[in-house]
Amino acid sequence: MYALGIAPGLSYGKEVWSKEQFGAKEKYLFGLNGSLLAEFFPNPVFKWRSEIMYNQLGTTELFDANTYINNTNYISFNNYLKIQHEFFRFMPYILIGPRVEYLFSRNASIFPQAINNMYKLHLSAAIGAGVELISYSRFKLFTEVFYNRDVMPSFSGNVNGIPTVIIQHDYEWRIGLKYVFKPRDKCPRVINPAGNPPGVM
Repeated sequence: MYALGIAPGLSYGKEVWSKEQFGAKEKYLFGLNGSLLAEFFPNPVFKWRSEIMYNQLGTTELFDANTYINNTNYISFNNYLKIQHEFFRFMPYILIGPRVEYLFSRNASIFPQAINNMYKLHLSAAIGAGVELISYSRFKLFTEVFYNRDVMPSFSGNVNGIPTVIIQHDYEWRIGLKYVFKPRDKCPRVINPAGNPPGVM
């Protein structure tokens, strides 16, 4: 393992319905997110990141001159290929990979026949970009943004007799702190109590 970290942030997402219900319109909704992350492989360019993430999604429904909030809260397991390049005092990078999302709670203010029957497990894909501050400390500050979109629908079925598919997507921003572990020495240290020159035992 190369590093461990934590990253809280904000989400800005909505549901995309294949069929609008009686003129209802979906708008973006702010939420919170947070990740516990681990990075692997001390390669200067390529790394692998795994995360356990909490994410508040959902949508704002505008219907019949009223506003309703439908919330969906997820715990996800994220895995990304990370590609980075040092640039002066900063380390810009990109991340790309899949998420397996588990819907652990929801609250439907409107259209409960859809929200209450959304799939417990589904797959999404995310792409992100970030920058890490280079420092001599083992603690590294970073900030990053993501775009995340369902690969599998969050819901597919009938709503008020209308065949409907729901795809969720969101934009995310987070700021984080990680601890980088000291790499192991590739060669064992030579003990030379006699103080002999190199190559002389």
